[in-house]
Amino acid sequence: MLILTTVLIGIFSFFLPGLMTGGEGSIVVFAIVAMALMGMTYGLIGTALAAPFPTAVRYTGSSITFNLAGIFGASLAPYIATWLQANHGMQYVGYYLGLSAVITLICILASGRDEV
Repeated sequence: MLILTTVLIGIFSFFLPGLMTGGEGSIVVFAIVAMALMGMTYGLIGTALAAPFPTAVRYTGSSITFNLAGIFGASLAPYIATWLQANHGMQYVGYYLGLSAVITLICILASGRDEV
């Protein structure tokens, strides 16, 4: 399911510029689809982050992983997207999202089956 969601996010990245610049109706569609995809990711991420850790440290390991990912990964994304949009246009925000999806997919596939 995590692979499917990541692929859907990659596909969504091609539609992002048109949805963000197409008026109020397309922004509503953008928000609905983006929030659905985010929910599909966050619904599964707890299990995916906990799986690699032994039972004795599973909660601590997944908590540290989730928090560090939020600090070093997710906190920078809005700044990068804003800079890309301001300096290169909305299509580069879509490229950034697509590249992020590709990197995520590679990491998921490179992880062992019992790790994700």
